[in-house]
Amino acid sequence: MLLLGQIGLWGGSLAALGAVVLFLMGRKGDSLALSARRGGYYATFLAFLLFTLSVVVIIVGFFTKNFTMQYVAMNHPTGNSSLMWLFNLSGLWAGKEGSLLLWAWIITIFTGFMALKGAPKNDDLNGMALMVLNLIVVVFGAVMLLSSKGANNPFMATPPDYLVNGVLRGPALAWRMSPPLQHWAMILHPPALFIGYAGLSVPLAYAFGALLVGDGSDRWVRECDRTTIFAWLFLTIGIGLGAIWAYTVLGWGGFWGWDPVENASILSWFVGVALIHSFTIYRRKGNFKIWTMMLTAITFVMVIMGTWITRADIVQSVHAFGEVDLVARWVFAVLMLVAFFAMLIAVIYRRQMLHNASDFESLTSKEAGYYFNNLFMVLASVIVAGMTTAPAWLKTTYATTSFETIAHYMGIIYIAIMAVCPLLKWGKTGGKALWDHIKLPLLITIVPFGLLMWNWIANLRPVYTYMVAQAEFAPNFTVYGPRWLYDATAVLGFFLASFLIVNTLFVFIDGARARSKATGDGFGKSLASLFTKARTQSGGMIVHIAVAVIVIGLVGSVMYVRQVNKTVPESDNMNFTIADYSFTLKDKKQTPAANGDVTYTATFDLKKGSQDLGTVTPSVTNVAATGQQTSNAIIKSSMLNDLFISLAPQRDAATGQIASLEMDVRINPLIRFVWIGVGLMMVGTVLADWPKKKPVAVAAPAPVASGGKSGKSGSGSGNKKNRK
Repeated sequence: MLLLGQIGLWGGSLAALGAVVLFLMGRKGDSLALSARRGGYYATFLAFLLFTLSVVVIIVGFFTKNFTMQYVAMNHPTGNSSLMWLFNLSGLWAGKEGSLLLWAWIITIFTGFMALKGAPKNDDLNGMALMVLNLIVVVFGAVMLLSSKGANNPFMATPPDYLVNGVLRGPALAWRMSPPLQHWAMILHPPALFIGYAGLSVPLAYAFGALLVGDGSDRWVRECDRTTIFAWLFLTIGIGLGAIWAYTVLGWGGFWGWDPVENASILSWFVGVALIHSFTIYRRKGNFKIWTMMLTAITFVMVIMGTWITRADIVQSVHAFGEVDLVARWVFAVLMLVAFFAMLIAVIYRRQMLHNASDFESLTSKEAGYYFNNLFMVLASVIVAGMTTAPAWLKTTYATTSFETIAHYMGIIYIAIMAVCPLLKWGKTGGKALWDHIKLPLLITIVPFGLLMWNWIANLRPVYTYMVAQAEFAPNFTVYGPRWLYDATAVLGFFLASFLIVNTLFVFIDGARARSKATGDGFGKSLASLFTKARTQSGGMIVHIAVAVIVIGLVGSVMYVRQVNKTVPESDNMNFTIADYSFTLKDKKQTPAANGDVTYTATFDLKKGSQDLGTVTPSVTNVAATGQQTSNAIIKSSMLNDLFISLAPQRDAATGQIASLEMDVRINPLIRFVWIGVGLMMVGTVLADWPKKKPVAVAAPAPVASGGKSGKSGSGSGNKKNRK
């Protein structure tokens, strides 16, 4: 099995290298070059098949508990869950070696897909783009194969001292998949992220390919724009699933903590937003050419920076792999530099063919709106990247509150841009025209904004007063400045989110009215046709609504969390309240397992006001083999709030033994809006990326005798059809 996996890994990497050479030979343009390029396509497909072989070997190893494979031995799932077969599958990406193989394999899938699309054309652009993609595969293969002592190679043998007759022994008995990873969200979260990461290599390849062949048209954008949106969709899904996992499994009551590894995924997501918007300007107006080319490189750099942070031991994170990997550190660092500066040099060399079709006429134009959108997304990514890696180069660590302070104010400016941009026209928008578009949506905005303000005054604003009165939690609120500024930030966030939703709905209404007037169809049919015939624009508008819904959720669930921490006493006498929830301790117990794990459980009677909500039993398991804790938090959800209850064992500083249980209870307001918004974002992105129907060619009518009655009728009918 190990040999078969190594054959797949070496063979796939060499096949990708062969494809690079063949596509480069195909640049000449003669018949021999065309044959070489055709050979490059075959080598691309072979690389995919051989990497697939390696992936299959790993998966079979997990399902058969083949502990002769060290990667399988160190990452195999344990327990008797009904999802065990899926956990065996997810073992492929549970460790750093397997996740790197998964990433490389997915790149070969994208490369193979683009090759399948481009093979019938066998043209220079697709050839050069596929050369770049195969070169990226070669780099990933080299990281796995050339790391010292097989640090990144998933096909290393288990040392004989740790294995007897296929059974682990000694220290290897503690080897297993990390317990928090045995959760349904972690079956989906990593592969979704890696699909996003791998897919965002495609626009870089096609941009660089266009520069290599000297084609400044939008052909390269049309070749890869839907693939880019598809990749960004899966990046969104991956981030959303990661947030759900953090919220339900880690036991700290949040879904985003600005941990370096969490930040790694958001970097490319930010720049991906800018790239997708730039594609629109490049394709529709022939502008942003140099900017779009450079954005493909910046996006790719942010993708690689994510894995550089995770694998190279650049910063400390509970999610990082921990081991110092010098090969990954230097290879990925060089890859980032080469990608950026190669694109920069190529853009400078080809600058004569990258002139924009027109210049901005006004800052009150749709082009300007796209420009500011791009500027803010790239700036956000650069700031987060700089702050995340600051411990490595500034020897400074930024607190969560520092990230959130910047996020508050940049987020407000960005959502204001999103709200206004759809109202702008191409070229220039006059003040009167803008006011005519904005005045009715502004008036209607009073309704959702009023509802949000009622909830803020009644339920959210008192949280600030309560939490600031607690010495333990006060700094988490006062660090953002005076109360009036904190209040103003929340109110402005609610207002802009409300206006963005209303204004976007008016965009749909205006579009349906215009279509109804042009076609004579009813309003309902015209509105429905926007979602079937203008899917890209409609999907984008749904994403805008999704962002507004998420912002509403973020204001509540980040800025106004009510929290109580209690130590569960040895006796059973414990009563406390948080808001209108009251807890009464009913039972506390420890349950040891045969493998040394201990589960701590506390049972409480729960009431909301006078309403009896039954019992809740939060628990936490201390894993003896690893010292990790697996939390089983209790979440009671309603439309406006989540009640979050978790336990955490506290260790004695002197002995290291568990001395007490700490209970963390939080009321997370409006958090459901975050999940609804993420779902809406997925729906909108799928709609925007849904393939358009290709027009069906209609055969020309058979020629008839000149002047014949049938000829006149046929000609007239044909012209009428063409006019339609």
